[in-house]
Amino acid sequence: MKSIQFGIVGMGIRGKLFADTLLQNPYAQLTAVSDAFPSTLAQCVEKYGVPGYADVKEMLDKEQLDALVIATPDFLHREPVLLAAERGLHFMVEKPFSTRVEEAEEMHEAVVRSGVKCMVAFENRWNSPFVAVKEAVRSGELGSLLTMNARLNDTIYVPTQMLKWSKGSSPGWFLLPHAADIALWLKPEAAPVSVYAVGTKKKLAGMGIDTYDSIQSVVSFDDGTNAAFTTSWVLPESMPLIYDFKYEIIGDQGALYVDLADQMVRHAGGTYRHVHTLGTPINGQFTSAPSYMLNAFVDHVRMDTAPEAGSAVGLLNTRLIDAIHRSAASGQVERI
Repeated sequence: MKSIQFGIVGMGIRGKLFADTLLQNPYAQLTAVSDAFPSTLAQCVEKYGVPGYADVKEMLDKEQLDALVIATPDFLHREPVLLAAERGLHFMVEKPFSTRVEEAEEMHEAVVRSGVKCMVAFENRWNSPFVAVKEAVRSGELGSLLTMNARLNDTIYVPTQMLKWSKGSSPGWFLLPHAADIALWLKPEAAPVSVYAVGTKKKLAGMGIDTYDSIQSVVSFDDGTNAAFTTSWVLPESMPLIYDFKYEIIGDQGALYVDLADQMVRHAGGTYRHVHTLGTPINGQFTSAPSYMLNAFVDHVRMDTAPEAGSAVGLLNTRLIDAIHRSAASGQVERI
């Protein structure tokens, strides 16, 4: 079988991880890369030995691609998504699908019209602790789900150093799509209908980054249940991991508690830290959730199957996170 020819748009941390993953996949070939930063682009061209383009449209004009990985910042997904759909290229796009509902609707409609395969990168669907949770819920171990509570925070390193573009995002857009998607994945029969949220802008705003330090929200579903999602971008850098992700799922017959901040190995030395064990390469093979996710997308393309987390899932997620931001701004309950 001919290898699936992939291009990648956005060669930051995620783009490089996806490129390295494609190099290990026997059914895929990295054909070209695109990035807006000349130094990043030059490094990737040298590392991967493929053509590099500053403009994604030029890459699509000149290269014979079958599929695209879109790993641009949160608010820059629209153009490559629409170009991929227009040219009949299957694509995987980073979450959130979009940071604007109108854009997400336009993107979803383009996917439906074109018939291409679209996967939105909700990587925790391939994260082994949440895979175990999904199976427990599916098998009825918890009974009927009554409530879910999630806390997903990053250290202040993320908005101040790791991301060049944090001013154009928020912990709500960067982190909450993960937490919200897990809830929607675990109970697909219930639709979110409204949200009440509050947010704090102090520390980061004082540093010249006009975005939220933290957001707390309560989401109501049409089956009479609720879920609470909280997020923050200002944890101290002394935290044992760069992120703190905890999830509580309570049903009428049991409960599950997930703590991704404790990955079973703890290191005490000059500093105290948790060793990142989920996704540690084994025999040189990548085992992280993002790599499993991309490999699953490759399989969808080669086997002509539909991704579960498609554009409709991405659109609903964007509507939910948008409602959280609207509620935090208005101080009122907002419809989704």
